[in-house]
Amino acid sequence: MKSLVYHGPMDVRIDDKPKPMIQDKEDIILKVTATAICGSDLHLYHGVTPGMEPGQTLGHEFMGIVEEVGSHVYEIREGDRVVIPFNISCGRCWYCNNGLWSQCNRSNPNGEIGAAFGYSQSTGGYDGGQAEYVRVPFANTVASLKVPDSISKDEQVLFLSDILPTGYFGADITNVQPGDDVAVFGAGPVGYFAVMSSFLRGAARVFSIDHLEPRLSKTKDLGAEIINFDKENPVEILRKETKENGVLCIDAVGFESVGHTPSDGGNSNNSNISNSSGVHDHSKVSDPIYEPANPIQVLEWMCQSARKYSTLSVPGAYVSAYDKFPFGQMWNKELSIKMGQCPVKKYNEALLHLIETGRIDATKIISHTMKLEEASKAYEIFDKKEEDATKIIFKL
Repeated sequence: MKSLVYHGPMDVRIDDKPKPMIQDKEDIILKVTATAICGSDLHLYHGVTPGMEPGQTLGHEFMGIVEEVGSHVYEIREGDRVVIPFNISCGRCWYCNNGLWSQCNRSNPNGEIGAAFGYSQSTGGYDGGQAEYVRVPFANTVASLKVPDSISKDEQVLFLSDILPTGYFGADITNVQPGDDVAVFGAGPVGYFAVMSSFLRGAARVFSIDHLEPRLSKTKDLGAEIINFDKENPVEILRKETKENGVLCIDAVGFESVGHTPSDGGNSNNSNISNSSGVHDHSKVSDPIYEPANPIQVLEWMCQSARKYSTLSVPGAYVSAYDKFPFGQMWNKELSIKMGQCPVKKYNEALLHLIETGRIDATKIISHTMKLEEASKAYEIFDKKEEDATKIIFKL
């Protein structure tokens, strides 16, 4: 079968691998019908994720048709159309019994953290779904989200595998309530759905911070007030627009962020750019300095702009070590922080119903629909943000 395989940093290829087989009585074999590149796949692509070894099939956002079931699979049957969460959870351990699906204690044979598809040996070494077929373990739990007949297109529900629940998770763990002002750092797919989810939960205003105009444009279409950090100072704008009260903050970027240098700290005094890309005529900064060398830039901005006593939300992936953290700022403003992998099963059924009833249209984030055979090129496009790439899916 065709599979997109990791061969090393910046080197992913379509290889011919054996079709997977049932290995356990709770396994299923899924014929993949749609899959996608996630922003966190780029951490693998860049070679910065611990435990990533050549030979692994990539992909943790996928769905398809059940082709074969193990002897103890009773929740689904052959022919069912299902969306697979990226977390692999057994359904029976203490964490699963308490709805903490992302930290299943039985699914990862290689460590104490939870398991995931297509995401290195450190999360279990499971092959992912950027392939024609995939083995899904613990299928009674993992593969239980069936797509109703009323939904005809895969792309309507594909993102229930990760980015839509993860965006909602970001809004949930910072406890967005009606009337709140929210800042979402990063306007990629998770940021897009975090903006959408904040409005669903009743936010009065949502600010979307990024420097890629095509992505900002999509969040603006949702009603967000956009801030381009290449042109504007996000901390100054957020303070000004909230009359110094601050915002609830969501980090939808992760450790490979791009932003002002640590010495800038988000407080540059340069202010003579002539045209704002946001809803309001905010103050501007010129000659932006950004580099990928400060993995906690977003956390620093969040600490500076957060509402006191609020909870910083970090659904963005931090999978690499770094040597500084803004504890002083957090302590002074009495901030809390919640972070980690989204427990997808906690949210995906409710979000599916919102899609089914027309409250959510997840397809608007898609910029490219390609064939799996084009995956190597697709990764290049997505990595370099060429062709206004926001979300690339593969239809099989």
